[in-house]
Amino acid sequence: MLVGLVLACTGTSLHAADTPTSLAQYRKSIGLFLETYCVGCHDGEDAKAGFRLDNIDPLVTNGQDVERWEKALEMISIGDMPPAKKRQPDKALRRHVEAWILTELRKIGRGPDDARLSQPAFGNRVDHDELFSGEHKGPASSPPRMWRKSNYIYKRFIAESRLGGGKGGTPFAPLGGHGFKDYGQLWAGESTILTLRNNADAFIADVIDGRFVHPKGPDGKPDRSRREREGKSRFGEFQVLITGEAKPDDAALERAVYRAFHLLLRRSPTEEEAKRYAAGYLRRAIEIGGPKEGLKSLLTAIVLSPEFVYRQELGLGEQLPDGRRMLSPNEISYALAFALTDSPPDNDLRKAVEEGRLSTKEDVEREVRRILATDTRRFWAQELTSVERYIDACPNPRVLRFFREYFGYQAVFDVFKDKERNHHHRALFIFKDADLFVLSVLEQDRQVLRSLLTSDRYVVHYASPEQVKRKLAQIHERKSSRELDMLARGITPVLGGYRGGHYFTTYGFEYESWNYPIEQPFAVPNRAGMLTHPAWLVAHSGNFDTDPIRRGKWIREHLLADTIPDIPIGVDAKLEDDPHKTLRQRLVKTEADACWRCHKKMNPLGLPFESFDDFGRYRDKFYFDQNGKLGGTYYEREKAIAMGNRRGGTPVKYTTRPIDTTGQLTGTGDPKLDGDVNDAFDLVDRLARSERVRQSFVRHAFRYWMGRNETLNDSPTLMAADKAYVDSDGSFKELLVSLLTSDSFLTRKDPDQ
Repeated sequence: MLVGLVLACTGTSLHAADTPTSLAQYRKSIGLFLETYCVGCHDGEDAKAGFRLDNIDPLVTNGQDVERWEKALEMISIGDMPPAKKRQPDKALRRHVEAWILTELRKIGRGPDDARLSQPAFGNRVDHDELFSGEHKGPASSPPRMWRKSNYIYKRFIAESRLGGGKGGTPFAPLGGHGFKDYGQLWAGESTILTLRNNADAFIADVIDGRFVHPKGPDGKPDRSRREREGKSRFGEFQVLITGEAKPDDAALERAVYRAFHLLLRRSPTEEEAKRYAAGYLRRAIEIGGPKEGLKSLLTAIVLSPEFVYRQELGLGEQLPDGRRMLSPNEISYALAFALTDSPPDNDLRKAVEEGRLSTKEDVEREVRRILATDTRRFWAQELTSVERYIDACPNPRVLRFFREYFGYQAVFDVFKDKERNHHHRALFIFKDADLFVLSVLEQDRQVLRSLLTSDRYVVHYASPEQVKRKLAQIHERKSSRELDMLARGITPVLGGYRGGHYFTTYGFEYESWNYPIEQPFAVPNRAGMLTHPAWLVAHSGNFDTDPIRRGKWIREHLLADTIPDIPIGVDAKLEDDPHKTLRQRLVKTEADACWRCHKKMNPLGLPFESFDDFGRYRDKFYFDQNGKLGGTYYEREKAIAMGNRRGGTPVKYTTRPIDTTGQLTGTGDPKLDGDVNDAFDLVDRLARSERVRQSFVRHAFRYWMGRNETLNDSPTLMAADKAYVDSDGSFKELLVSLLTSDSFLTRKDPDQ
């Protein structure tokens, strides 16, 4: 967190509420800093952005200028003040001023929200150059923690255990908004516990009363319109408790505890746990409520136990000389399993724990490589009937989910698109195409980031050879003259009516000449990587128009490790709705002094993508009708002309104007990267070759797999991961191996030590 970082770097303590403000210290350092670097622009009635610092109250604890001090702290900490072209203070002085303001604000309970700053969107607050400078030697570690399990883990548990018919609410709500959803800061609140308790009733009843069976109807076949319970547990260890025919002995109670642990926690209890749960808990519960109620109580207790709700990473292993503690072998097995999959440790991981082969970094590396060696080709042929079932079939789903959440293309489902403007748009299918594009790059595992940013080899409406064979057989069986004629002309109508319709026209392919390629990926014209993929373009667009601001913001934060402040309260961020102007012309509003400070970081990066419309279709010109109104894309123009001709009216006439796709890279922190940009293809090519972009990608991978924001203490981990990636010619597997065998992943240390 930023607060912890500032104080750790300066040695300032938050426990200073009873220490009065020293005006002498203020005048000597803080006041001098403001006078030297800030007041020149923020002075008097004509202060920039209407923000004055010349008359700010030095006694922060008076409370009359708290908002101004909080704003000043934010601008100084993210490097927005002083402006880039002005004289800059050195890092030590900047930190000293940050720490002073923060300490004064904390005295009256004000200042940054620690919980908010710990969210993934604020990870870039740590200075990038310093993080990769080699100045900070570590050793790295993470704090001990209970990391709440994700919905994906819970749903996989329900599916694999087949309990409760998969019913019930969703207990583990993810982080909202764009970005990473599963973070170590999430805790189980009251709603989570209540939902877990309610869900537990359903699958505990399933365990005790047996699974649903379908009674036979009059014809002797199962009547699937009726369902009733079998009335007998499918687990023999529980049946003796359910019947209550005889008083269970200690051995029977322990067998029930073993079955409950295997069913709900996917592991055997320790000898101490077995005795404690059997003799100390289950027997007592049976004495109070009877055998059946006692069993229900046992199962409920396990469902609500910390081990079921949380990923426990406390550091119960070997203590190192410097005070850090290793994760125990059992903790490592769960950490690795949940780092790459949504399931508890597999048989190999459990066996490694039992045999004492999961305690060193070499042991961990062996298991990481084993898990990552899973073949993903079988996933290619999955038919996308629902996103949940689809991801369940993916080996190592958290790897694919990282790219979904990093690029944010899963937001394609959240953007409304009017079917009247493009009835071929299918969010589900371009989303799957993006997934398979990512997997195709990961299979090559060379220069992964560069390929993801520049490759034109896309996957479009992929069908496996088995699917193609089935469809061809159906065509010949139906003897459809239209389909047979298409085959004779060399066009394979394999998936013509196959749910996705003609969505491939989004990529620029024509229906008349589209021939479903079996060998994929293949080169797609006018495309270069994920940022020109329809899924990313739609996910970062508005409902009815493109969104250069959102697209530029994503590039600035995800590829350039920069920060964009929130929109100031009271600012009207809505653009004028003028059909006679292009979006670039309407964005002139954002060039006002009060807006441009932030928009200069976004607009010039997003405007080069105006060569694609809000459906992700390529375009090279704008069309204006006879009234000077924008006529939409080529596809919309052709539709309007056809409608006019069919109605016998006057044909719609259009004039064209070339699209301005120029932009600019400025303030990137990489002098070799800064400069004018011709178009989206020029932009992504330059970004893909940047060291800073690569390091920013590593930072995001760190956040995702560590479940927290990086600090300067993690510098050795990040630099080692970046080196592993570079030395392996851009292998994402090697980057992952480095992260998952790092001190940040494997060791724990109390922050107060």
